Amino acid sequence: MAAVAFRNVTKVFGKDVFAVNDLNLEIRDKEFMVLVGPSGCGKTTALRMIAGLEEATGGDIVINDVRVNDVPPKDRDIAMVFQNYALYPHMNVYDNIAFGLRLRELKGFFWQLTHMGDAKQIKQDIDARVREAATMLGIEQLLHRRPKELSGGQRQRVALGRAIVRKPKVFLMDEPLSNLDAKLRIQTRAELIRLHRSLGITTIYVTHDQVEAMTMGQRIAIMKDGILQQCDTPDVVYKSPANRFVAGFIGSPPMNFLGATIREDGGKAVVDTGAFVLPLPASHPAAAMVGKEIVLGIRPEDIYDAAMNNPVATVQGVNTFDAKVDVIEPLGHQYVVYLAAGPHNMLASIDTGTRIKENSPSQFIVNLDAIHLFDKQTEAAIR
Repeated sequence: MAAVAFRNVTKVFGKDVFAVNDLNLEIRDKEFMVLVGPSGCGKTTALRMIAGLEEATGGDIVINDVRVNDVPPKDRDIAMVFQNYALYPHMNVYDNIAFGLRLRELKGFFWQLTHMGDAKQIKQDIDARVREAATMLGIEQLLHRRPKELSGGQRQRVALGRAIVRKPKVFLMDEPLSNLDAKLRIQTRAELIRLHRSLGITTIYVTHDQVEAMTMGQRIAIMKDGILQQCDTPDVVYKSPANRFVAGFIGSPPMNFLGATIREDGGKAVVDTGAFVLPLPASHPAAAMVGKEIVLGIRPEDIYDAAMNNPVATVQGVNTFDAKVDVIEPLGHQYVVYLAAGPHNMLASIDTGTRIKENSPSQFIVNLDAIHLFDKQTEAAIR
């Protein structure tokens, strides 16, 4: 297997379009790493540079401690699964999966066996590996079909099978689930996780979907405008975002951001949003920033209906605020509630047992242990 590293990697298109800007990232051996971010953030360009399909403008790309910037794509021992699957329409599933073996993997083996006159052994080896991959992916009954006779999910499995049979050092996956419907995406996510556990091959997966990133990645790297914003486990990224962008990108519904000021009240530091005030622990770094404007972040799931039994105790005037309920969106297991608190519009994820009504005022609780503060100018987290 192999570890992969970006070391000060930059990719510039034209004179001044930085698709990737000074990227430093280490992907560990056998790790499932997800590169995530909005369109145009540089994640696919980074993946293509590993594959050798794009040339780095600066820096080093390293696979297994070997600099591969000048190594041709065919010699990097990687396998890539594309968004559009890239299957050969005139070949059946069997031949699509076997194609890479016939061209590359067994090239030296072919030459040796051909000169020994044992062509039958070549076919047997290819057949065994194709059928092993097909069984692993549950498509052994589809080997005779052509791509046009398959569903989107089946085509995706064929593309995976073509990559698996090569037994590469690294899998590269460029949004392979984006063409599937919602139900199939969920099912295939689980299949990819199981596949990675079974094969143990280093996998770098690109997506714009933060749900895919959170559920699949052992670590996730969030990118914006070609710059790496944060790389850590999904749990750490969710609970301790490095900056406002990461906090807003990771999480659904997204985090609420409210302009606020740190001020002193009764000798203690508080966060004043103009609509309500929340206390700050004396140990919090922001407690020493009295008079400074900041941004308060509250996740929708950390806001509760004060009239219900909640995991967070209600302390009147300390962790409560009043808001008007504008819209309630029922999602079955919860309600997404749109709130108006003074000048602020907010989202809350409320349990379905609530009795709040649209166009009515209600009281809500904030989990003070889960609030986030960000510097207004730099947008970096204040911890």
